Amino acid sequence: MKIKYRRNVALITGGSRGIGFECAKKLANEGYNLAICSRSNKELKQASNFLKKNFKIECFYMSLDASKKKNVEDFVKKVLNKFRTVDVLVNNCGVQLNKKFEKMSFQELHKVIQINLFSYIYFSKIVGNHMIKQKKGKIINISSVLSKFPLIGRLPYSIAKSGVDALTRSIALEWSKHNIICNSINPGHISTNLIKKDVKKGLISIKELKKRSITNSIGSLDDVSNFVLYLVKHGTNFQTGQSYFVDGGFSIKK
Repeated sequence: MKIKYRRNVALITGGSRGIGFECAKKLANEGYNLAICSRSNKELKQASNFLKKNFKIECFYMSLDASKKKNVEDFVKKVLNKFRTVDVLVNNCGVQLNKKFEKMSFQELHKVIQINLFSYIYFSKIVGNHMIKQKKGKIINISSVLSKFPLIGRLPYSIAKSGVDALTRSIALEWSKHNIICNSINPGHISTNLIKKDVKKGLISIKELKKRSITNSIGSLDDVSNFVLYLVKHGTNFQTGQSYFVDGGFSIKK
């Protein structure tokens, strides 16, 4: 069913849990209709039902592999067919791999870079082409503090996130004439399922994670989603091409 009234629309990748889902809740609370995607159809359905019930908005979802350009094209086409517009794109999907470079296979390296960088490129270009036509849009890329500093075992992740920051600057430069702004948010250690899994596996401790910040703390999902909301709601066209570090001071301590 096509929407007959005009609401702002936000497309959020990795929108069924973690940072993406928190961003979805913040924007739904502002009256945005949503399009979310991830790999898990079950998680997407649960997230969509929650958003529609609690915020009285429309939410379209589709499970996909965001590293496949054809999947991205199909999803964006369906979103535009339903909503006719995408006003905000939040690139957020990603995977992590904690493994030393010499022990990593090329297949593993390729997978991490493909999902953490190329999915951002695909969504930015495909959604961006629509934004150019409508002469406005906001793109927010969820990057990482590791785009600036390496950690042992995170080589492909750092490479990908460095690429995300470069993508952000390039989009901002090339598309400012179309009234499109693009910024990155670079979280430090945030209390997500990925962090919790690493702690459970014994790969890192909560104490060590806290020590990496100057606040002796781990960030919350709200720390990131609130900044996304700020850029969407209050950010100006004078704020573009920037990488905003939300990291408890990790980047200045390093």
